[in-house]
Amino acid sequence: MKKLLSILTLSLLTVFNSCKEDEAIYNDGESLVHFNTTSQRVFVKLGTNAADVLVSYGVTKAAGSNNNVELVFNSSKSTAILGTDFTIVEGTDSLPAGVALGDFKLNVKEAAALAGKKAYFTLKSSSLPLAVFNTEVEVTFALACPLENFPLKYNVDVFAFGEYAPSHQQTLVPVAGTDNSFKVNSSWGPSFVAWATGNNGYNNQYLYPGTLTIQCSNVTFTSDAPTTGPGGTGTYNPTTGVIEFNLTQSLFTEAFVTTCTFTPL
Repeated sequence: MKKLLSILTLSLLTVFNSCKEDEAIYNDGESLVHFNTTSQRVFVKLGTNAADVLVSYGVTKAAGSNNNVELVFNSSKSTAILGTDFTIVEGTDSLPAGVALGDFKLNVKEAAALAGKKAYFTLKSSSLPLAVFNTEVEVTFALACPLENFPLKYNVDVFAFGEYAPSHQQTLVPVAGTDNSFKVNSSWGPSFVAWATGNNGYNNQYLYPGTLTIQCSNVTFTSDAPTTGPGGTGTYNPTTGVIEFNLTQSLFTEAFVTTCTFTPL
């Protein structure tokens, strides 16, 4: 028998709704060089042996002249071995005047991607000073498998508290610029919160939307709504097309796990 749960106080929702969107960091002085993020994931497709991938960086504002920026490998911190797991194809980038973004090129071996090897890098420039943020990047090598004849319409069974919640149907929407990520309108379904609380007033609320990323047999669901939860992980069966992942949540006062099973229609 399911438990009837209480939703966290609305003051929590007010905090989320009142938060401003992430603001860009502006710098009115000199141009400072930095990585765009502190971690990047790059992919090698299954069966390709190796692939060229990019590591991006930027400056706080475009400089008025051309500048060279160098990628520096930190071997002591990395699990990836330079010359074995990967090579640096373009380790020095010429950043033209007026341009704020650049990148470096690596060639990553499929075996290193399969093993999930990591490489750490810092930046160096003789003409641009370093910013105090994003001074190091962790680059994770990952294996990607082509999704052939991948279906987009699914029936979703939802399991929590030892029983099934109302099932629902979802149509996945491919994320532009990717071949393995898809938007999901509702992971646990539009009736889940009403079912869990015993309050029909919650129908079609707190849908728990997010982005589903498939990496061979592994699945990551990243939430698009922090009020409902961070997301979860699971598996993909390329033979049956079934996607299954476990969700954690931050909406309710009690911790629990919800299993969502996506079966192609």
